[in-house]
Amino acid sequence: MSAPKNSAKDDPRSRRRSKRIRARVRIAVRVETHEREIIWEETDALIVNAHGALILLSAHVSRDKFLTIRNPKNEKEILARITSLGARFMGKCEVGIEFIRPAPEFWAIEDTPEDWHGGPLDARRRQPQKV
Repeated sequence: MSAPKNSAKDDPRSRRRSKRIRARVRIAVRVETHEREIIWEETDALIVNAHGALILLSAHVSRDKFLTIRNPKNEKEILARITSLGARFMGKCEVGIEFIRPAPEFWAIEDTPEDWHGGPLDARRRQPQKV
């Protein structure tokens, strides 16, 4: 008899560090192409969270490469790593990105989920330890 298989929810790689929300945010992405050319592409983030996003790109990119993302609404820039590539359609590819460090303020969205800003668990961790 074999051990029961773990479900996807038990796999730490499938757990989200912060809640995703659907929000179309206009961004500019600095990409180094396969031909080693640096370009800026204006595009959209479709789903965002405090740790990254799902964006659309027409530039051909590779997994584990780095991008610079700029939000023209608040003039913030952040470094991100490509974590996944989806299917191409209408000349663009869905690209999953992960910020190098959490940045909930990057998206300039009001009413963000509680877990974007520490939430109750982090508040408990910040309380002084009783000795």
